[in-house]
Amino acid sequence: MDNVKLINYMENLRYERNLTQEEYLFDVVSQRQYYRYRKGESEIPLEIIDKLANKLKIPYSRLIQQYMEEIQKGKKLVQEYFNLVINKKSKEAETLFTRISNKNLIDDDSKTLAKMGKILCDYHRGFYAKIELVTLLKEHMKYDELMKCEALHDFEIYLLGLVMEYSEPDREKTLDKLIHIFEQNKVLSGGNIVFNLQVLFWIVKNLGKMKKYIDLIRMSQYAIDYANDGFSVYCLEYFHYYKALAHFRTEDKISFSEELYKAIIICMYQAEDRRDKFFSTILKDTNINAYEFLKTKCIESTK
Repeated sequence: MDNVKLINYMENLRYERNLTQEEYLFDVVSQRQYYRYRKGESEIPLEIIDKLANKLKIPYSRLIQQYMEEIQKGKKLVQEYFNLVINKKSKEAETLFTRISNKNLIDDDSKTLAKMGKILCDYHRGFYAKIELVTLLKEHMKYDELMKCEALHDFEIYLLGLVMEYSEPDREKTLDKLIHIFEQNKVLSGGNIVFNLQVLFWIVKNLGKMKKYIDLIRMSQYAIDYANDGFSVYCLEYFHYYKALAHFRTEDKISFSEELYKAIIICMYQAEDRRDKFFSTILKDTNINAYEFLKTKCIESTK
């Protein structure tokens, strides 16, 4: 745990509890030394943190619990913001961004993600050309350093996924790097399974664009297994569908039918508007009516 962030979080609590800094620090630590702690210039003894917690009238164990809850709150808020950005809902994203402040962005990854989201949102609003967007993304995430790492956190994987999505010159080498990280089991998970599934979605989609159908089938199955192991259905219908399309392109009709059926079944449990959109995609790509296809499969299964 980062005690500098904790002590600054406690400073916010001091302000919110209407406690003057003089009262807060009295008989605990000098103001000069306190500023050193807050700037990270000196190591903060645990007994100092405990005494300051007492001044706030919060038991140390409860303080740590509140601190961790605040970190999760910040992460959740930023992930919600970033999802809006990715889905190009700029107005909603801008509204949510006004709620994001340094006070609840205690976690460094959340701060970086919010910054990246703001850059991407501004790009969607026409403030940047794509080449400017890619330059900013790569600078903020330290792209060259990440590409040299043999193991990556899910947050770092997500950042590389963004470059893969928006930078054509970097796409293939970034794609190869991400596939290597996943298949060599070099993902240092931070609990963000949705981040990893989103990147796997981008990987599978780009393999389809490159017509690398064998790799697509392999990575789609990897994504399906990953989602099932994590009890998540995020993008699951698309993993089955892209796998189905790859089988279609390689003229494996039986596997195509099986994977398409799984994709359709998953969609039957989703909201109507989302299901209709997905079924329209199937009709456009394959000239297959999903409802008729499902009806035929059900008839076949009863024979």
